[in-house]
Amino acid sequence: MKRELYFIFFFFLLQNIHAQDKAFEPKITVKWAPTGLILGDLSLQGEYGFLNKSSLTAKIGVPFSRPYHATFDGHDVDMHMRAFSFLAGYRKYLSRQILKGFYIEPFFTYAHHTSSGTGEGSLNYQKVTMDFTNDYNGAGVGIQLGSQFIIAKRLVIDLFFFGPQLTSSRNDFRAIDQYNYAAWTAIQADEAEQDIRDFLNQFPFIRNKVDVHVDKTNRTVMADFKGPLVGIRFGVSIGIAF
Repeated sequence: MKRELYFIFFFFLLQNIHAQDKAFEPKITVKWAPTGLILGDLSLQGEYGFLNKSSLTAKIGVPFSRPYHATFDGHDVDMHMRAFSFLAGYRKYLSRQILKGFYIEPFFTYAHHTSSGTGEGSLNYQKVTMDFTNDYNGAGVGIQLGSQFIIAKRLVIDLFFFGPQLTSSRNDFRAIDQYNYAAWTAIQADEAEQDIRDFLNQFPFIRNKVDVHVDKTNRTVMADFKGPLVGIRFGVSIGIAF
């Protein structure tokens, strides 16, 4: 008799747990976007569902130093990059489920990216050591399409696959020969300009977009850009629903 009572109690306990799980409707998700690691930030995103088909999203990218390999004048350069980013959006789901399914999301975004490194080369057979620094700031708006999946009531997979955006951007690049004291000759200045153009072609977000200038007296190459940039946002984030 005692065994039958335990069985009945266990059966009703399972039924109660199943009913609670079935009734679970997430209101909040917390996610991590691994794509942020490419540019040097740890990206965390929160989402709050305030209507059946709507939510507010916010993402912050915390900077960390990420090594990056490049080449200058045929020699290896060890660069280090860091990025801070912020994104806020309003998400509208087209499905009937809460925080699940295909969505459209207008958003505002801001990013600050820095990088630095040192590389060796030669200008007209004179050895040079160049210190590189780059500073990028951009703020803009866009709209992205994506689809979010919630597996086993808790595991969240957010796939954003198409997000065109328009950004007002400013980029300042400097390459300085700190270790020689004489001004560059005209031949050295021309060679430095071409070497820096080749160097910048390794960075897609500034390649072919900057104006390059050479200061022979201070042995410096400057490459600056200010204006609108068009980009595409895409990626994936994973997390948990509450």
